[in-house]
Amino acid sequence: MLNWTTEKTIKNELIKRWEKGSFLSQEISQESLFPLKLKLAKPTSADITSQFEQVRKWVMHLTSLNYLTIEWKTINHRIQGEQKIPENIYIADLETLLTLLNKKKEYRSFLQILQISQHIEPLVLPWLAKNALKSLALADDWEKLLSVVIWRKTHSKPHIYLRQVNIPDVHTKFIETHRTVLAELLDLVLDETEIQREYSGISQFALRYGFLDKPKHIRLRNLDKDYPIQPSSAYSDIYLDSLTFSQLTPKIKKVFIIENEINFLSFPEIPHSWAIFGAGYGWSLLANATWLYQCQIYYWGDIDTHGFAILNQLRSYFPNTISFLMDSEMLLAHKSFWSKEAKQQTGELRYLTEAENELYAALVNNTFGNNVRLEQEFVGFDKIKVALGQEGL
Repeated sequence: MLNWTTEKTIKNELIKRWEKGSFLSQEISQESLFPLKLKLAKPTSADITSQFEQVRKWVMHLTSLNYLTIEWKTINHRIQGEQKIPENIYIADLETLLTLLNKKKEYRSFLQILQISQHIEPLVLPWLAKNALKSLALADDWEKLLSVVIWRKTHSKPHIYLRQVNIPDVHTKFIETHRTVLAELLDLVLDETEIQREYSGISQFALRYGFLDKPKHIRLRNLDKDYPIQPSSAYSDIYLDSLTFSQLTPKIKKVFIIENEINFLSFPEIPHSWAIFGAGYGWSLLANATWLYQCQIYYWGDIDTHGFAILNQLRSYFPNTISFLMDSEMLLAHKSFWSKEAKQQTGELRYLTEAENELYAALVNNTFGNNVRLEQEFVGFDKIKVALGQEGL
């Protein structure tokens, strides 16, 4: 039937609408979608003239769909005379839709979720309205999810580990497994003073909502045997928790933060210096080490948009940070080692120097090629020594 509306196109349209969750979320908004008007691709006047028999069969086809409500239009065709043609088509009510799509079970499940939410914590209703279909996959666990939300709501700034949370029938692994959904619900329910918004993402779930997080460790090694990190070893590669790190009182002058592990381990000896193994984003771990602010910090990362974004974030904590081996000369000297970033960082980086910003903009704008990056592991060891000499180190 050419490109005219058929039972298949009607069902495809309804399935797409169902998958958007609007048929379920109307139970929250109380704004009925019914009678639901559907798209109708219908024959033209020319079609009635040239393909009258097909048009007649198409009309019979639509008429046979007993779930449709059809609004008719009478036309006076110059050849075929007076004809009744479907003008608009509708699904009359929700019951008809659920029967057609075989979704009565899902609908009942959502109503149960909605009823539980209205009784336990109505503040989650906006989430349900936006994620109605998603909630169906959580139906068996929904009451447990709400019990976690209520527990946190009634325990201000708990300052305990997630494993210490005591909720009947809720294991702490359940909380860890559902952190994404719980974060969205807690953001709706908790008072602003109960959310530490400087923390975000699944890995910082505990800190964002006032729980203790397992200690994060900082890896470092001394580059000068006269300034060991610990007395027992002239040269050492050790891990310290952030509190212990912040309480150090070293007499060093320079710190090199290096993203690549092998470069970190092989970085040459430099007087009065230590090296820190970078961890990408997350420099708040270093921020409490007041002794670091007395040191000259050098940062060496990949020459790509994310490398400069990491540098930018580090410099927001330590403004005197100097980038190391991250300039256009170094990039162009290693063209044969270029690779591609999977996804670029494109936002404004306000803490970069003028030269760094120019190179960052060139990378974002693909001046050198599509998503160009130079990973620091491809920079030769000889280039490190030359750069250190140029810096007078």
